[in-house]
Amino acid sequence: MGVVGAMISTSVSGKVIAMWMPIMLFFFMGFEHSVVNMFLFPSAMIMGGDFSVMDYMLWNEIPTALGNLVGGLAFTGLTLYTTHVRTAPKRTVY
Repeated sequence: MGVVGAMISTSVSGKVIAMWMPIMLFFFMGFEHSVVNMFLFPSAMIMGGDFSVMDYMLWNEIPTALGNLVGGLAFTGLTLYTTHVRTAPKRTVY
């Protein structure tokens, strides 16, 4: 939603708000995602958070990105594949 909103908006402030609002709501609802962390942790560093960029990368961004990758592949991709592999139309080679 943030990407689409930013593409539709014509002003800089509209683009910033269109990107910021969905990410902030996603975080506010308690979901953990690497895009939310890319927004949240730099904001915390600007506000004086006591951690380094390496701490952020090592203890948050890398595990979160790996978790998103595994979750996306296993829980979404594998589930869709196993439920739709038999219902897919048969391919004919000409």
